[in-house]
Amino acid sequence: MARTEPTRFVFQPVQLVRPCEIVAYRITEAIRAGDVRIGERLPSEQNLSEQLAVSRPTLREAIKLLVQAGIVQVVPGSAGGLFVISETVPPGLSGMPLPEPMLEDIESAMEARRLFEPHVARMAAVHATPADFARMRSAVELSEQTSAQPRKGRVSNELAQRMTVASTRFNIAVARATQNSIIVQMMEVMMRRMELVRTLAVLALPDIATSTQTLAKSLKAIESGDPAQIDQATAERIEVLEAAWQRVSQKAPRRRLLSPPALNTDKAPVLGQRRRTSPVAG
Repeated sequence: MARTEPTRFVFQPVQLVRPCEIVAYRITEAIRAGDVRIGERLPSEQNLSEQLAVSRPTLREAIKLLVQAGIVQVVPGSAGGLFVISETVPPGLSGMPLPEPMLEDIESAMEARRLFEPHVARMAAVHATPADFARMRSAVELSEQTSAQPRKGRVSNELAQRMTVASTRFNIAVARATQNSIIVQMMEVMMRRMELVRTLAVLALPDIATSTQTLAKSLKAIESGDPAQIDQATAERIEVLEAAWQRVSQKAPRRRLLSPPALNTDKAPVLGQRRRTSPVAG
């Protein structure tokens, strides 16, 4: 029998995650999405372990990670408990490990946003509930409050991170509005991949209010349900990030086969267009 050469395929290293890291991620996921806010108290240890379906020792290890990261604080006493003190989640508390991004990975993520987000926003316009729109508005309000804070000179890292939190919260709210759990997971992965880039991009903006303005315009477009408005507003948000990242990286964004989505709705239905209901004969 002739000798068969081994495959040239190179396997990527496996990054193992401890159970407590997954638990910590599940808690930070709620904080990032705005489901749990700064100042709120988390459920008791027993209640939280039951909700997460993990042992109390595993939960305690997760809480240690959150305390060390400065995300939660343990307050002793009868009126105490576990309180959220920060909405900024370090990349290390991912729960779903991703390799360190190379420059080409960042470019790929930005390219994927152009392909992915307009359709998600259109779908959200069709299926969003009042609660979904409330979450989007809350994210825009956080961005407005952050950009209005008085400052001297350059934007601080803390301010840039809060702007990133607001933008992330908005994107996750839009993904949730599609009522599709896989789209939500895809958006969360994309947001985590882009988080550092987006913070750097905010720092590079001549005026961080630009980020708030594009966020508010996206909300208005989704509320309108008009595909053309949604496409334009989404494109403007992405272009602001790309321009800021170009100033940081000194490299033009990669755009392959990314022509704007078709805006002509006369000949064929467009993904995300609001459904029209015909009158029912009585």
